[in-house]
Amino acid sequence: MARWPVAALVLCSAVAALGIFRQAPPEAVRDRIVAAAIPGAERLSIVAFGTSLTERALWPERLGDVLRDCGFRGASVAVRARPGAGSAEALAMIAKDGTGARHLALVEFAVNDADLVDGVSRAASLANHRAMIAALRARHPGIAVLLITTNPVAGLQRLKRPRLRAYGDLYTRLAEEEGASLFDGTARWVAAPGWRTALPDGLHPDPEVEAALYTRPLAGMIARIFGRSCTG
Repeated sequence: MARWPVAALVLCSAVAALGIFRQAPPEAVRDRIVAAAIPGAERLSIVAFGTSLTERALWPERLGDVLRDCGFRGASVAVRARPGAGSAEALAMIAKDGTGARHLALVEFAVNDADLVDGVSRAASLANHRAMIAALRARHPGIAVLLITTNPVAGLQRLKRPRLRAYGDLYTRLAEEEGASLFDGTARWVAAPGWRTALPDGLHPDPEVEAALYTRPLAGMIARIFGRSCTG
């Protein structure tokens, strides 16, 4: 992340002191499952696009292992994520992904789009994500898209992202309007007792805790997207 200007820090402190843009927790898990246009894949090829939250996570690798208990002969998960990345970089990430076939794309950029200093407006975030989904579908006909909302933030990181929940809400809208699936990681974090203790720097979660929250629910959702179910 870029070093914060003093003025931005002062502004964020004032916002926090006034209690503006409170980060209310979701009331319920807002998962959405849309059946894949081509559900018959025996070996899933998955690509995960996102920020440092995805780049450093353990769940993508573990997801491939768990999906073998969900009726697939195999599953691979390629991570195309970078610390500091936002949705404005999505098209470039897709272009660098190569030409191999993909069955499923996982997408998470909301946390950096919501950054007051380095992010983008909600309108720009929405437009960037629409362009990304269109590009994925043009590049990989029949690909399923799964949007992921991630952990809440705390401390200074919450001051930097006072409207993170609103950016997460964009994913709900995108899923409905673009026919994509949605995994509500935010609600799962908020429901976990003492979740703040799993965010050492207020932004990046303990990878083991995150993997425990995400891996099996994600595998179950992916299985249902492709018309299967998990046994474990």
